[in-house]
Amino acid sequence: MHWTYSLHEPGSDLQQGDFLAPTSELKQILNEVNPYFSADKYIGFVITTQTCDLVRHNRKSPKAQYINIATVRSLKEVSTRLLEKVVKPVGKGLFRKSDQEDAQNFLHRLFNQNEQAHGLFYLHPDADIELGDPSVAFLRIVITLKAEKYNSLISARKGRLRPDFQAKFGWLVGNLYSRAATPDWSDQIGGDDVLSQLVKSYLDERIPGHGPVWLDDVLINAGQENKVVFSNRDTTELIEGLEKYRPPPVLDMLASEIVEVAKKALIPHPQLLIENSEAFEKTEEKILKLFEDKLIQYSKSANVELDDIHDEIKSAINDLKVRSFDLIAVNESKLKTLSNRLKINGKIKKLIK
Repeated sequence: MHWTYSLHEPGSDLQQGDFLAPTSELKQILNEVNPYFSADKYIGFVITTQTCDLVRHNRKSPKAQYINIATVRSLKEVSTRLLEKVVKPVGKGLFRKSDQEDAQNFLHRLFNQNEQAHGLFYLHPDADIELGDPSVAFLRIVITLKAEKYNSLISARKGRLRPDFQAKFGWLVGNLYSRAATPDWSDQIGGDDVLSQLVKSYLDERIPGHGPVWLDDVLINAGQENKVVFSNRDTTELIEGLEKYRPPPVLDMLASEIVEVAKKALIPHPQLLIENSEAFEKTEEKILKLFEDKLIQYSKSANVELDDIHDEIKSAINDLKVRSFDLIAVNESKLKTLSNRLKINGKIKKLIK
């Protein structure tokens, strides 16, 4: 038997926290009170009336004239709906990955039976109490039965909470924002591993189309910017459609933006371009004048050395190279300009956030 449950004597008085199976007799009673609660989706019920009001003195009627029972549902059937109470969905069963931690914290509270705000109490599956699925009792959804149905409830009883968990259950029923001190999963041998597996199993999509689907925030944002409809869509089709709008990786966008800023920051000053252009023109004139002078000189004397002409031309071209290198060189001034522009660039600030 799981450590949250305890044995009970057959025929003994009912207690708060007793688990009831939906027997045919109990279903018949529920059908008379409210047919809605006789549906198969309600796989059990838990007594919420205080134990002291359920005691039968000398096997007579209990003090309570009415007995309250809370509904129990299979967690796999309601997990997505419960998550929607904690994290805002972008569509049915679709959630932002950035909200996954909030969902994980909620499931930790639920499995440790500490989820007071939503009035939930986790029931672990156990063959001894005939509960086959991880389940949850909805303490806010209560059915009131006449105490005359006491024996029928005894017949439907399959298990009972351990005394310390009865205390926690009672606190939740009486004051949903209080906490009773009872063991958590982490207090049990191997409990942390079991808890992690439970949380993971309800964070993942268990069956395609049933369960939460976690989408990248950038994908959701891109879809919303492009007016994509998220509700009532086939999940696979929706994701394929969203992928068309997926932006490039942040690192790629950041690198591209830096390149664009660098291009603008390192472009030579217009005045420098003018000066360089003038330098080219002067060099060109110098070379042409050189040729003219040397040709005239050559025509007067056959003793002109061609090497001298080559040296003069090389010298002029070297002056041009120096000027060009100064033009394209990345110096401290240009780097400072680049740094300042990167700091104030709006797109880069947005990407870093």
